[in-house]
Amino acid sequence: MAAKQRATARGAVLFVVLASAAFAVSGPLARYARPVHPLFIAFGRVALAAIALSVLDLRVLARSIARLSLRERAAVLCAGLLLAAHFALFLWGLDRTSVPAALSLISLEPLAVVLCAWVFFGVRPARSEQVGVLLATAGALLVARGAGAGDHRLSGDLMVVGAAVLYGLYVSFARALRDALPTRSYAALVYASAAAFLAAALPVAPGALEGVAPPPPHAAVAIVALALVPTLLGHTAIQAAARRMSPAVVALVSPGETLGGILLGALWLGAVPSATEVAGAAVILAGATIAIFGSRASAAASAG
Repeated sequence: MAAKQRATARGAVLFVVLASAAFAVSGPLARYARPVHPLFIAFGRVALAAIALSVLDLRVLARSIARLSLRERAAVLCAGLLLAAHFALFLWGLDRTSVPAALSLISLEPLAVVLCAWVFFGVRPARSEQVGVLLATAGALLVARGAGAGDHRLSGDLMVVGAAVLYGLYVSFARALRDALPTRSYAALVYASAAAFLAAALPVAPGALEGVAPPPPHAAVAIVALALVPTLLGHTAIQAAARRMSPAVVALVSPGETLGGILLGALWLGAVPSATEVAGAAVILAGATIAIFGSRASAAASAG
């Protein structure tokens, strides 16, 4: 039993490290893809990921689609719509604010999941989760105080916060589909749905199709990398892990993404965070960590 627990713990640590690394490249890669419009970047990353997953499991995917009820197919489309809006807001917000600010605020995602579970499913957060939400909210307000310095803009901050909220809605909504589809089929269908919604938005978004026929070589490389690493590897790994690991372990990826992304942005893009952004990020990460570990302790107490 002890050996099995140690193996489980090692697997959890390995998952958190690798998934955090996969997500950490998302913000810097998206910023590197400039001047391509963020909406086109969002479309490219989910469309390429959907194609790759579909090719890997075409027969299984076809069988999975055939077995879905009308209600489940509608749920897939709704999950795709939420994911499309999440990516669009995050990448648009990232384009309008500083890299450190965007990556600090996106670490509110685990707390958005807690709040959405409370609002829509009546799952009342534990005391530690409530403390974490309040602390992270204070950190978000502190990050917002840095708006106006350098690339940091409040409009971009608000978009990223909106993306975090939409992610909480997406996770809450997608719970109903976990038993209906295999992991890869679920991911392929949701990515394809998200790509369809984003494709419909491209012609009506001002400037979204400028300079993309073809995109600059560096932007094309960045979009392909976004599809392969944070989308195909990162998000698909999260979807698989959510079925067999505790929510607290899965949620630890978000703080890891923030720390890794800020470090990579500073080293690669020269996006060095201001003192206010560093302080706000530290408070948000503290709040997220308190909520995550408090959630795990509550779950363990309930199980005991």
